[in-house]
Amino acid sequence: MNVFFNMIKKNKHLLLLLYWPVHFIWYELLRLNADTMPNFYIVSSTLDDKIPFCEWFIIPYVLWYFYIMAVLLYTANKNKSDFINANIMISGSMFISVLINTFFPSGVTESIRPDFESLGRDNILIDAVKYIYSIDSPPRVVMPSMHVAVAIALLATVLKSDCFKGKKLTKLFSSVLSVLICLSTVLIKQHSVLDLFAGVLLAAILYFITYHLVKAKKKTVDVTQP
Repeated sequence: MNVFFNMIKKNKHLLLLLYWPVHFIWYELLRLNADTMPNFYIVSSTLDDKIPFCEWFIIPYVLWYFYIMAVLLYTANKNKSDFINANIMISGSMFISVLINTFFPSGVTESIRPDFESLGRDNILIDAVKYIYSIDSPPRVVMPSMHVAVAIALLATVLKSDCFKGKKLTKLFSSVLSVLICLSTVLIKQHSVLDLFAGVLLAAILYFITYHLVKAKKKTVDVTQP
């Protein structure tokens, strides 16, 4: 036990990861009780009907989970400040999304989803999409889209962090993957395009807070310290 507590003392920034179990429990409670929530808001746009379904985008949609782990593990081992900034944006995106959904529950209708019988094709990717639908079916999705907000947060981390300086291929890969993840939310019909736009807006606000307000405050503290 002493070894564990000594490790925590030396790496207090890792305590930020304690939000994750809280988030999973909170989100799961919202998901399980979505059908009983009063004043449920259905999110939809005429653009949703014009966006085609493409099962190939389930790949970047699922890669999102591994993307989070990769960025957090790398920054945790390489640079404490980068890790903290990453968590402000990532955990902030997730926290605000579920907080909004706690007081203003929203989702999409089944009509946004494709009719697989009339689709005329069946493959492993469609099976994967069906599985995602089964564990996160309408109206149990969140606006703003966490997939979108967190994907942009991860990209910001890679582009702005000191530990990724000079890693051009990593930045290029991260940029492409983040764009594909954002598109995947509407192309596998998991979210309305309005969820996507809201996720982008949320990420932009958190980016400004993390890399402008917080950074400026740190510089002010450094200058005023003797």
